[in-house]
Amino acid sequence: MIDNALTQVYLDWQEKLDNNEWYFSNAFDSIVKDMDPEQAFAYIPNVVQMLLQLEGEFLIWETMYFLLQVYEIANTTEIHPELSNNWEALTQRISEYPDVYKTPFQELKKDLRLPK
Repeated sequence: MIDNALTQVYLDWQEKLDNNEWYFSNAFDSIVKDMDPEQAFAYIPNVVQMLLQLEGEFLIWETMYFLLQVYEIANTTEIHPELSNNWEALTQRISEYPDVYKTPFQELKKDLRLPK
């Protein structure tokens, strides 16, 4: 199950983005602002599940960078079991979006010390 705060980010996002070009950055920052590394690591499944559900390159791009942000807060290169269990499905999904695959996805692989 995906955290309600994360689900809310995607409701009426186009209108919110029209009113504030930093909408996603601000929304994601508000989710993680008080997280310690352990909480951030525990939050990773929410982001992974959201990535598997989202449609459209823009939303997946923004959410991939959010996953990188959560991993940075978690301060680890340990691959969360949820990410590991869904790696193949996530890779398949991300590969449908060449720009996402080329940039944030490769950053994630590099940060987690995975082969290119």
